[in-house]
Amino acid sequence: MSAPVWSQVDTGVALALGLIVGTAAVRKLQRPRVFALTLQRLDPALSGRRTLSIRLALVVASYEAIVGAGVVVFRGDLGFVFACALLVACAGFLAALARAVQQSVPCACFGRLGRTAAGGREIARGITLVAAATFLVVHRALDARTSYGTGLVAAAAFVATACLIAAAQRVGAHVRPGVELPPDPPSLARSMRSLTGYENDLYTPDTGSRCRHGEKRSGAQ
Repeated sequence: MSAPVWSQVDTGVALALGLIVGTAAVRKLQRPRVFALTLQRLDPALSGRRTLSIRLALVVASYEAIVGAGVVVFRGDLGFVFACALLVACAGFLAALARAVQQSVPCACFGRLGRTAAGGREIARGITLVAAATFLVVHRALDARTSYGTGLVAAAAFVATACLIAAAQRVGAHVRPGVELPPDPPSLARSMRSLTGYENDLYTPDTGSRCRHGEKRSGAQ
């Protein structure tokens, strides 16, 4: 492929990942206490330290928001730095999800695909995000002067990235299926919100009662 084509692929992938990571940041900023509770679940050292957990939640959300925007906006050396920062964010997602699966608890570190604890679908999506972010790092390292690529290839790369994530989620669901509540009626809007991570029932108003119930159940185990 010619350099302009690879630049378009870079643009499409960066836009898809930037949208997903940016959405995750928005959800955390909307309800930082929810993500703070996740941090307390995943790290026992934060248990009972509510104020510190909320501050950490805001720091993580701000980092994600900056990285999600920067990887789309910047190219050149600064674009490479943001690609590396994005890879760190995606790897963090995956590590947190892996720990949540190990502990059988929900994770508000990223949009949850079901109404149960984190499972195979979330892990598969995390792996795909890491792979896509790795592509950006490698491409921008090899072509430090990559330009902004726009066109049909960029649009196709954006759609292909979204489809790859969706396909990975389906495979993950078969590898590690989870028990879920009856699904809501399907709709295109709900599917898009789920794909980006915006459809996350951990952030609904009655989160507190569900979280407390989950904590009691985890403690009983």
